[in-house]
Amino acid sequence: REVEVDAGTLLPLSAQILDPVRASVVFPTPKSILDFACWMIENGEKVGLPVVRVKNKFAVQDSAEYDGYRDLMLSVLHTGVRGLRIIGELQLHSAHMYPLKVRMHRLYKVKRATAASAI
Repeated sequence: REVEVDAGTLLPLSAQILDPVRASVVFPTPKSILDFACWMIENGEKVGLPVVRVKNKFAVQDSAEYDGYRDLMLSVLHTGVRGLRIIGELQLHSAHMYPLKVRMHRLYKVKRATAASAI
């Protein structure tokens, strides 16, 4: 099925699905985050989760962009038994920063909301 998003522009219905599957993984050190990310990039295809995108908030110069928070996110492609493909997100956190992420999530929801009723 398709859905019309603009006059004459059709997209698959699945194009409206955003972040349906997400997992947080907490690592003891930044090096262990990097080691795991490199392993996933090299071996993701073999384990059925190829990495299709990397978002490295450690590399961002302006810390205000993410309110000072840092992590590494891997978007991975999962293909189900019937061929359905879906993008999932692995959020890789340092043990030092993860408690801050939990506390900042409310602020994140406020910043992303398009209306008060969405909070």
